Amino acid sequence: MDRKQTRAFEGFVAESGDTLLRLATLLTSDLHLAEDVYQETLHRLAARWARVANPMAFCRRVMHNIVIDQARARGRRPRQLGLAPGHESSDPRSGDPAAAVELRPALLAALNTLTPQQRVIVVLRYFDDRSENEVADLLGVAPGTIKSTASRAVAQLRAQPGLIALFAADA
Repeated sequence: MDRKQTRAFEGFVAESGDTLLRLATLLTSDLHLAEDVYQETLHRLAARWARVANPMAFCRRVMHNIVIDQARARGRRPRQLGLAPGHESSDPRSGDPAAAVELRPALLAALNTLTPQQRVIVVLRYFDDRSENEVADLLGVAPGTIKSTASRAVAQLRAQPGLIALFAADA
């Protein structure tokens, strides 16, 4: 990379780094693993910086691939984590930062019960607020695959004991 490209890359990282790390954390539910995924993503982006038209889309796709590849390499589904029975939580929308921190472990535990593919789709679709078509384009699959996978994943999340209580104020 020349100096101009290096500055552009550094600007992208400064502007989007927090978002990418948050996405990696949601995809992995492990901060240390998320940091590794984040670093590997930036490494791959830097190597192809001059040829990448949409760096954020590229990063999302790379993160998805890394998480799926790691799950396949482990040769098993992520461990199944349940929520504590009777888990009570404050409303995270109240503006209380402590309530959002309290919600995080329950949310990550629930996401950890999904397959890597389901998890990526749920995170991109609902947490990153992407449309079905955007997620389909990003992952290189048909929109119907996104719809059916998201539907199964959401049904699985709804079946989690205690998770509904965390979001009961939505109803």
